[in-house]
Amino acid sequence: MVTAAIKESSHDISQVVGTEHSKSNTTCVDYLEAEGQHKKCCDGIVDCWDYSDEVLCNWCSAGQFVCQGAKMCISNTSVCDGFQDCPFGTDEKNCLKLAAEKSTVFTNFYQKEGYVLVQKQGTWGKLCVENMLNISWEINELGQALCQALSYRFVTSIIKTKDIHPWGLSYFEVDLSVSEAEILMSSSGHTYRSTLCKTRDVIYLSCSNLECGVRPLSQGIQGRVIGGQSSMVGAWPWQVALYREGEFQCGAVLINNQWLVSAGHCFYRSPSAYWAARLGLLRRGTRVHSPFEQVRRISHVIIHPDYVDKGFINDISLLRLEKPVLFSDYVRPVCLPSPEDAKSQQQGQMCTVTGWGKLFEIGQIFPDTLQEVQLPMISTEECRKKTFFLPLYQITDNVFCAGYDRGGQDACLGDSGGPLMCPNSNRHWTLTGVTSNGDGCGRPGRPGVYTKVVNYLQWINSLLAQPFSLDKEDQCIGKRCPLGLCLTKDKICDGTKDCRDGSDELHCVMSV
Repeated sequence: MVTAAIKESSHDISQVVGTEHSKSNTTCVDYLEAEGQHKKCCDGIVDCWDYSDEVLCNWCSAGQFVCQGAKMCISNTSVCDGFQDCPFGTDEKNCLKLAAEKSTVFTNFYQKEGYVLVQKQGTWGKLCVENMLNISWEINELGQALCQALSYRFVTSIIKTKDIHPWGLSYFEVDLSVSEAEILMSSSGHTYRSTLCKTRDVIYLSCSNLECGVRPLSQGIQGRVIGGQSSMVGAWPWQVALYREGEFQCGAVLINNQWLVSAGHCFYRSPSAYWAARLGLLRRGTRVHSPFEQVRRISHVIIHPDYVDKGFINDISLLRLEKPVLFSDYVRPVCLPSPEDAKSQQQGQMCTVTGWGKLFEIGQIFPDTLQEVQLPMISTEECRKKTFFLPLYQITDNVFCAGYDRGGQDACLGDSGGPLMCPNSNRHWTLTGVTSNGDGCGRPGRPGVYTKVVNYLQWINSLLAQPFSLDKEDQCIGKRCPLGLCLTKDKICDGTKDCRDGSDELHCVMSV
């Protein structure tokens, strides 16, 4: 991303990228070294599906907790103990969850219903409620507090039941020495204590309506890069990277578990190509996959029916994923703006743009790490005044601009389709604009142009409500790599890893 205007750049758990790796004996570090990316080992950022790039370091012992974004590991007993031991507090972020089955206890994915599990000092256990009669508030009140702590809006049901399948877990109960207000407002492990739970009374909780626009892992690295900064893993969990036939093209943004919003011009010349979306991603240049990443094929590309390529008129598209994503701290939806949000946004309001676009207008320097930059909004009317004598700008009522008069900070080639986001009155992030176009990158007096999303809410909602049948089958004759590259049969098991996950060289029978 420049921080200088934007133009087009050239299922289930088993479908998370690179699942096949877990079946082989090769570590992720081996792949990084083979790709010449050994510098990503022991740098404080987890790039590998097996965490091997960060747990085999001289500052980390086997079995310790890896602090995200820092060259630091801590003892598991320090996880969810009520104290932030990691620099960005990641050791106190995942202290509560719902799990309906034992197999989901140790995954990164959310479940909206299940037994209430608490993590305290690195140990997961079920919440025991045998002593709930000794406190003044009701179990329903606790259920609502737990759902909200998990960033769901409502509790739909809460059932007190006997735990006939303990799963080999410990038990925790509410610490009655902690204040009622702190218990109801906190999901930290320090508000619970160990118990034998002789009665085996636990609760099964169902929540609904995951909150949009929430960033559970919101603290970022503060290193400046050409007017912006590198993001932290999970900082913008709705950011998506789009690939056409295996090559990165544009950005997009997740609005629910199966739909993305992007720019229309990204697909204008290739709507029927094989498109794939990469979610939960921080470093686009890493060929291996992190434990937080998901990849989905895009089954439907719907460009706005009134899109005009000349002038980028109605530059917006909707993308339907073949399979829904699994929500987590790293993959979550942004909020669509309401008319009230649009009315409250003023000239000069600071909003954030994210993407993997070019760092400079001249040359081909693209960042590896997701970039973010804050820009002031420029109203449609004000942008018309600023660009009246600039023929490249087509400022309709469906766009607005953002940027500084001095330039220097902007989006650029490769950022197209990504979000411009503003916090609303509830401190939730809304998709105010879609990165569209501009004159160069970060030039003085040349602001970036963004599609005004609020003007397209009716079109978006009408499509979300429609049923969609399966799209046509993939026409690739050989093997389709996860990001869309089609390999001919002679490229499979030829000794060269052409797919980024190396899946084209797995399960090969070598002849003697």
